Amino acid sequence: MNYNAPMLTRGRMLYFALALLFAISLTYRVREIRAYDAEQILSDLANKVRTMVETGPLLETVANRISESLHVPRVAVLLNGGGAFEVAYAVGYSTAPDVRIPANGTAIEKAAQEQLDAELVLPLSLNQKVLGILSLGPKRSEEPYSKADIRLLGSVATQTGLALENSRLTAEVAAEIAQRERMNREIEIAREVQERLFPQELPEVTGLDFAGTCRPAFGVGGDYYDFLLLPDGRLGIAIGDVSGKGIPAALLMASLRASLRGQTIQGADDLALLISNVNKLVYESSSSNRYATFFYAQYEPSTRNLTYVNGGHNPPLVFRGSHDVLRLEAGGPVVGLLPMFAYEQAMITLQPGDVFVAFTDGISEAMNPADEEWGEERLVACVRTLQKETAPEMIAELIASADRFAAGAKQHDDMTIIVARVLKLPS
Repeated sequence: MNYNAPMLTRGRMLYFALALLFAISLTYRVREIRAYDAEQILSDLANKVRTMVETGPLLETVANRISESLHVPRVAVLLNGGGAFEVAYAVGYSTAPDVRIPANGTAIEKAAQEQLDAELVLPLSLNQKVLGILSLGPKRSEEPYSKADIRLLGSVATQTGLALENSRLTAEVAAEIAQRERMNREIEIAREVQERLFPQELPEVTGLDFAGTCRPAFGVGGDYYDFLLLPDGRLGIAIGDVSGKGIPAALLMASLRASLRGQTIQGADDLALLISNVNKLVYESSSSNRYATFFYAQYEPSTRNLTYVNGGHNPPLVFRGSHDVLRLEAGGPVVGLLPMFAYEQAMITLQPGDVFVAFTDGISEAMNPADEEWGEERLVACVRTLQKETAPEMIAELIASADRFAAGAKQHDDMTIIVARVLKLPS
């Protein structure tokens, strides 16, 4: 068979031309598919980052998806880390770039572009506040970023800025919750320690039925009560109310307790001098705005004499018979406010059937939702109905009565009460 050489040459040329057109068409088709894929990936990414609240996974997802979808070998994300933008996550670098761009600079994006040799830099911002910087190196194809690329990347950057702010707020909330949990645990420990400072077992005193309780308004408080069995058989009775609330008040309460117990160990009969010394010790161990109302008495079982000093505290009440109410007021000012003061003491002889009631203002000033106080008059009337009950029963009912009056209103102050009944001994 004979072939025409010119025809063969033209045929080959036509074949190669058709092949070239097909290759060019295929290339453009591939580019269109890749562009569509990149657009879809970046659109999905913009939607996904909205719900991400952890900074680390957020930056990793954004950088890697951009690198994969646009075929960008080098991507870096910078965040403001204490006055300067630093690289928080990077892709395609052998080591993390050592970049530090002042956050208060006027050309942050330009500085990032120069220091990272970036082709495209986008701010991660919210409400005109730059939270971070997204740096992209050249594409692997060396093609420039198209308008569509920039538009989609801008959307990703906007959503990333919003996600960064959400992440910051979430971290702040988590830190605050953790801090509160630590504080609650510390307060619980302090409450347990303070609870051990109150009398754990009551001493036995002939002819006297007595008890006390304290219910702090918060985890710990500044109210104080104590019963001390003294070496000569007398009973020390103490009640106090430290200024302030919470742990500072509890610390001063512990100081007051230690000061009193340190003085009573010496077995002093001069209660006025004893309280003067306590006042001096509390003054020296506390700040100028800290003080405590304080009442201290010593009861002698054989004579039923109650010697006392009242340091600015609500006067304890002695109920005698069905009508008389005696108020124990003698003493001086609150303890811890003045460096020195000469207190005075007084003495009362209790009679069989007498009821001694000491309390802090958290009892008498218990408030209901209408901001009305329970008041001392209601306290007195309630005690009148309970004089035949035991000391623990009286305390339980007095607090229950104050609570019923409060009608669910929040307890605003520590509630402490002591009751002592002089028993009628068989002849």
